[in-house]
Amino acid sequence: MAICALCFTACKKDLYAEYKTAIDAEMRGSFDFFWEEVSLKEQTYGLIADRYPNKSKSASTASVGYGLSAYVIGVEEGFVTHAEAEERAEKTLRTLVALQQDADVAHEGFLAHFINMDTGKRVSGVEISSVDTAILLCGAIHAGEYFGGEVKELADELYANVNWKAIERKQGSKTYLTMGFHGETHNLLSNWDWYAEQLMMYVLGAGSPNEEYRIDDKAYYDFARNEGNYGDNKFIYSWFGSIFTYQFSHAWIDFSGYKDKNGTNWYENSVAASKAAYEFCRDKTEIETFAKGGWGLTACDTPDGYSGHLGASPRGWPADANYSKIEGTVAPCGALGSVVFTPEESLKALEYYQTLRLLNGKYGLADAYNLDRGWYASDCIGIDKGITLLMLSNFKNNGVWDDVMKNENILLGLTNLGFTAA
Repeated sequence: MAICALCFTACKKDLYAEYKTAIDAEMRGSFDFFWEEVSLKEQTYGLIADRYPNKSKSASTASVGYGLSAYVIGVEEGFVTHAEAEERAEKTLRTLVALQQDADVAHEGFLAHFINMDTGKRVSGVEISSVDTAILLCGAIHAGEYFGGEVKELADELYANVNWKAIERKQGSKTYLTMGFHGETHNLLSNWDWYAEQLMMYVLGAGSPNEEYRIDDKAYYDFARNEGNYGDNKFIYSWFGSIFTYQFSHAWIDFSGYKDKNGTNWYENSVAASKAAYEFCRDKTEIETFAKGGWGLTACDTPDGYSGHLGASPRGWPADANYSKIEGTVAPCGALGSVVFTPEESLKALEYYQTLRLLNGKYGLADAYNLDRGWYASDCIGIDKGITLLMLSNFKNNGVWDDVMKNENILLGLTNLGFTAA
């Protein structure tokens, strides 16, 4: 195993050297989104836009989580000074801890999916989201481990305020975590009953620094694990088959060295899922977007508006008559968010995307494109720039993983869930 790890590290170095110009350019563009599309007003300091251009003035809680990690990466890459990034992180965390006390924006420590960047209030009609809060906490933990001091204290406070038991729902013999709370009534939302991007939530919940809010391993082992294959790639798949579901938790938590009590290694699962996503697009040569090098179907903007239904087989969502009409839209973050799983395929895609003049803009690659319909997105989306930046950092030098995997609560969570060395 040690020899294989050394070989993989050497291969990564060779690939980075080969694609350095492309990687560095996209990392800088993605970082700039988080550094510039942010509120510096006292009441909403550190809230980061859901997208650019941000016509609605909506901040995304998940964007802020990715942004807190982006600030660390920015220091390491020399984009900003340590002092600048530390100040930004500290003031952002103070805003977030304060927002946890606002009953309109938060409940049981969980924060709203979208928050108005001018007022600091929940955007009308949106939920208080468990997974977006989890993404936020992962970024806060990362910043805390890197900067220490007051940033670490605030990150720990933010984390300790989240009551994981409050989002548990028991149904018969099973226990599930839920997607959060209705914004107005605070009633629980739907269950996380399939594998998806929520994997981080079980680790965070089981490792909570607040023992009163800590959950056991039941919800983790009760969600459905449906296994299928595409070609030779066999893995536990998600409902929509969107590639981001195999990426988001892995941006912070390095599962590569762990297996759970069932013997599941989630890193290897994402390798198989990413290979399947690549082969799925390669096999559909009748679609010009795929035939020319695009791959990685994921939630993104499309010619018909934002869609969370784009994904590859196998998936729980049954293919219907409209499926082939929408699958030709590709978001660059799909392939790039899998760079730690499929480095050669992902980096070839990055280099190709950068040749598409209309896909490149102020913050690097725009959200998506569709050659079959002659369409290019005009916007960048925070979570898509975020998964791109963090995974490129992990590919380059384990940048996020090395910090987050030092956190005692993340390690406790893995232990309490029954993870052991793979």
